[in-house]
Amino acid sequence: MKSLKTKTYLSALGLATVLATLSTQASAGVDVTNWQLNLNALSTTYPTTYASLANVVTTGINNLSFNGESYVVNTPVTNQPGIYTSTDVGVFNVIQKNGGVPLALGGGQLTAYFQATDLTNINTGAFTFTSGTLAIYYNSALVYGTTAANNYGATAGTQIATFNIANTGNPNTGGGFVNPNGTPQANGTVTITGQAPTTLTPSNIFLDSNGNPFNQNILLSFVTSNASEDLSANPNTASNPNQYSIDPNLVLALTGTAGTTNTQTSYFITNGGQFKLQYAPEPMTIALFGVGLLAMGLTLRRRVGLY
Repeated sequence: MKSLKTKTYLSALGLATVLATLSTQASAGVDVTNWQLNLNALSTTYPTTYASLANVVTTGINNLSFNGESYVVNTPVTNQPGIYTSTDVGVFNVIQKNGGVPLALGGGQLTAYFQATDLTNINTGAFTFTSGTLAIYYNSALVYGTTAANNYGATAGTQIATFNIANTGNPNTGGGFVNPNGTPQANGTVTITGQAPTTLTPSNIFLDSNGNPFNQNILLSFVTSNASEDLSANPNTASNPNQYSIDPNLVLALTGTAGTTNTQTSYFITNGGQFKLQYAPEPMTIALFGVGLLAMGLTLRRRVGLY
């Protein structure tokens, strides 16, 4: 699809360490390798809707590759120069494992929807997430990218996993960094700390290498190393602010209007990367959720009005 860059599928391989506790002290989790996406669980839980998924299981997963688009809106904080609050919305399509191997999806789609808020300080070059969620869906119909309904099709179907984002107040554990002019660091990584418990529905939708369900203390790490402003999605000229060259359905899904006028502090971001599973380092306390995502937190790209 024109707006979703397939080249980003391979861009984020190998991220294994961007994990931290709710304190300011970073600590590594343990990567889960050779795990399984058990869509057969949907056929058991929802036999009428997903009968075709009986025995559809993808094994040998180390990561799930995705691509997508997001929209960032920044708002200056009154009487605090250089400080901005941001809202971030993104949609993603997940069709591969391990950087390029197709998933067994039974003719359907695996998608994700992200929404978050963050606080950016261009004086320090850092931003921190304050709240948000990532939700993952499976749909037996091919609807992603065909309509503005259900967030560009990303939230159609059945929600199978949910991760809530914690406010750590630390860019190393719940945010990231920007350049002094507000642009995102090249191929920068965003880290997000999630709050336990992780929600998996059905509970056996993800299985370990032995076919056993994970408990609530796994985390879904979500990373992108190729997030950048999507110039094709921004208005072509100041006098024609509604001339988008990407799918207008995508514009409507992300912004809520078919012709949102970009300002100096709002823009589209194209992203790609991978989901990874890891065991949380502190059982029963936190589930970590590492992300280099959407540039959702990379909030003040090149056009923050101060430059």
